[in-house]
Amino acid sequence: MDQELLHRMKSIRHTVQISSAQKLVAVANIGKARKLLHDSASYHDNVIRVIADILRHCPEAASRYLQRGQGSGENRGLLVLSANRGLAGGYNNNVIHFAETSFASNPASYMIVLGQSRNYFIQKGYPVDHDFDQPLEPPTMFIAREIAEKLMGMLDSMRIDSFDIIYTEYRSAVKLEVVQNRLFPLDPALFTDKHDEAIHKGHYSFEPSPEHVLRSAIAKYLKGYMYGCLLHRWLCELTSRVTAMDSAIRNGNEMLNYLTLAYNRARQSAITQEITEIVAGAAAMVTEE
Repeated sequence: MDQELLHRMKSIRHTVQISSAQKLVAVANIGKARKLLHDSASYHDNVIRVIADILRHCPEAASRYLQRGQGSGENRGLLVLSANRGLAGGYNNNVIHFAETSFASNPASYMIVLGQSRNYFIQKGYPVDHDFDQPLEPPTMFIAREIAEKLMGMLDSMRIDSFDIIYTEYRSAVKLEVVQNRLFPLDPALFTDKHDEAIHKGHYSFEPSPEHVLRSAIAKYLKGYMYGCLLHRWLCELTSRVTAMDSAIRNGNEMLNYLTLAYNRARQSAITQEITEIVAGAAAMVTEE
């Protein structure tokens, strides 16, 4: 019994140590993720102003990236961003549940799932792209560009009419919300509120054409937007991991206290039993004499 308790206590101490290390790593990365998210906001805003400026000067510029979807019969794609690793509480379960609910209400003909939940959707028979699987940690502009180019290529080839994204958005340390946003086609209203901020005085000439410049600007917009989504996902995963590790450490310490008490009681009982046997033996010897 004593050896069994000691073995369990050793195992729990090891788990608490691992949980503490995971928490320290996550806390260190949270500061980095917050800074990257803050720094990326200015780039994203500047690209929006550029697109707003183009649309103001050349409202006739055509772009299929700005067209709206064509009703419920459109060929829809879905991009799902989940946690890259486990030990993050219910993070992935929340994303999976949200994505399944979205798919049930409006089925997608094509899915890109990045992160640990990818195998789940493949096993469940969802139309997941088996070939496209990008690492998500740490988020980089290179990964964001790869995803953006993949989506724009599918839209250019007419394989997909619209694309939505599902990811976890960081609102605060205690509020992580799974959201779904439209990637393509872009709503022109996203840029109309930037018209007044855009520089639109004087005459502009776009080379080789307004459409070409607009496409290049939209590509940069999507890359920046994807980078922001990846950072939100990473920050939420880290925050969830800290919460999960806090819970694991607290539960582990509570279990250690309980087992330590049980071990001490067992040892005390064994010692008392030994003393009782010694005293009884000594009393028997005295009686015999």
